[in-house]
Amino acid sequence: MKVLATKKIVWIGISIIILVLFGYRLFWYQPAVAVIEVKRQTVKGRIHGPGTVQSKVPVSVSAKITGIVQKLNADQGDMVKQGDVLAGLDRAELQARLESARFAMAKARQDVEKSRAGVTRAQANLVLAQNNYKRDLEVFNAHYISQAAFDVTQAQVKVAESEFAEAGKILEASQAVLAQATADVSAAEALLDYTVIRAPMDGLITSRKAEIGDTITPGTPLFNMIDLHMVWVAAWIDQALIASLKEGQRATIGLRSGRQFNGKIARINKEADTVTRELEVDVLFEQLPEPLVIGEEAEVLIAAGEAAGTAVPVTAIVSRDGKAGVLVVEKNTTAFREVSLGLQNDKMALVVKGISEGELVVIEPGALKPAQKVRPVVQKA
Repeated sequence: MKVLATKKIVWIGISIIILVLFGYRLFWYQPAVAVIEVKRQTVKGRIHGPGTVQSKVPVSVSAKITGIVQKLNADQGDMVKQGDVLAGLDRAELQARLESARFAMAKARQDVEKSRAGVTRAQANLVLAQNNYKRDLEVFNAHYISQAAFDVTQAQVKVAESEFAEAGKILEASQAVLAQATADVSAAEALLDYTVIRAPMDGLITSRKAEIGDTITPGTPLFNMIDLHMVWVAAWIDQALIASLKEGQRATIGLRSGRQFNGKIARINKEADTVTRELEVDVLFEQLPEPLVIGEEAEVLIAAGEAAGTAVPVTAIVSRDGKAGVLVVEKNTTAFREVSLGLQNDKMALVVKGISEGELVVIEPGALKPAQKVRPVVQKA
């Protein structure tokens, strides 16, 4: 019995200790939290934004006709000039069409020359018949020839006029045939020229999409190329920071490969993403990376001037329900305070509205939540 009583006393003691510890943790425990007293500071703006290496002028080089790739004169990584021959399609059938069209055009020219000769002949006959008519009219009026003879002369004029008109129609028809044959030759020459794929501009071939023997159709890409004069990083920047940016502003570009380059803002887009609330800002390379990798991930760092005001560490900024804010400590209790941010860099951010000087802000909120009891430990700025 004494053993059972002793065990019961022990278990009661342990339970009391657990309840005391739980109560202390729940009602009296206050974890130490590093805070900073809000003060006015001068912040030099440095705006960050992720992006990718892109070209303002990406071009897909394709064929205008269906054909079989017979030659490839370029590959990815090649620098080309406008007009350089990049590839060639099989020409045999189109060459034969062109020769046939040229033969038809030559024959049409001969027919036109014959028709013109026929018109000249018919015109001469008409003039002769008209002169005979004038002469016979005079002698007929003087009663030197009979009516029957004069009727023959009149009939000859009508026949000559009919032959001249017919010769003119034949000439027009032959000229139409020549025009069609000439057009056929031009079309055949154009189709034959389409078998030669040329570079539409100066630039860099970034990829080759075809191999010799491939059958391609109009619009099928053979090469992708870019204009090297306009290669930039398309970076996404919070639209709240856009007021601090302008074209020509200096920037630093950091590539995922570890390389860094100088750049400047070339273009600020006018339409923001309604979901992320970010805006595309294009930062132009001052000197192109070598090797250049289109699509490489990058980070831009833009110097955005400086301004003075109340400031907090960027590590203190949290987001709740899509709203930016900080955790302040009031009477040893945390509270979420929505803020409007201004200029910022990688360490500090100006707070335009939401907190005042002298308030205590949690430096690194981590898992802390509003209405939580804490023991603030003020850190020096």
